[in-house]
Amino acid sequence: MITIALSKGRVAKAFLEKLRNQGVHIEPGSEKSLQFYDLSMQLKFILVKADDVPTYVQTAVAELGVVGSDILKEHEFDGYELLDLEIGSCKLCLAGPVTHAYYDKTWVTVASKYPKTTELFLRNSGKLGTVIKLNGSVELGPVVGISDVIVDLVETGRTLRDNNLIVIEEIEDVSTRLISNPVAYKTKSKAIHLLMDQLKNIEKENINAQQIH
Repeated sequence: MITIALSKGRVAKAFLEKLRNQGVHIEPGSEKSLQFYDLSMQLKFILVKADDVPTYVQTAVAELGVVGSDILKEHEFDGYELLDLEIGSCKLCLAGPVTHAYYDKTWVTVASKYPKTTELFLRNSGKLGTVIKLNGSVELGPVVGISDVIVDLVETGRTLRDNNLIVIEEIEDVSTRLISNPVAYKTKSKAIHLLMDQLKNIEKENINAQQIH
C-alpha cells in the first residue's frame, strides 16, 4: 500500500479526478474524510493542509505527496519531485498599487505567505527591504498600509484588480507536483512508477526523479 498526502481542497479534488480518469476506483465524496482508500486498498489518502504535505512526506508518514511547487520551495523540501501534475497552474508575482514606484525605492516592505521565497527574490533583485509574513488576505497589505507591495499567487488577477493592485513582476510559474520520500521511492519503486504511469500514461524509462533541496 502507498500512502499519499494530499493538499486539501481544489488540489485534492483535481488529483483524485485525474486518478479516476486513469481507472483508479475511488468512491465519490471520499475526500470528505481525512483519510480514505481506493477500492483495491492499494492506495491510502490523507488530507492535510498544504503547508504540512512536505512534512508528512519527509517523515515517511506518507510515501507520496501532492502539493504546489510554491510550498516545496518555501519549505526547502529535501526529497524527490516526480511529476508536474499540471493542476492549479498560476504564477507567483510581486504586486502593488498602480501608483507605487517600486523600482525607484531603495527600501520596500513586502507582505507575503512566502517569506523565504520573497527574501530570496529581493536578494537576487538587489533590493533592500523588510518581509512581513501574512497567512491570508495578503492583498490587504498595501491597502491598509502594512506593506508597500506583496508577493502572492496570481491566477486570474481578479483579486488584485478588486483591491486596485497590479502585477509588478512575475517571479516564477507555480503548479502542483507529485513528490516522494527518497527511501520510499527506492523500496516501493514498482508501485510508485505504476501510479505515475496511470497519472501521465508514459513509459517508466522516460520518467526521471529530480532531487531538489
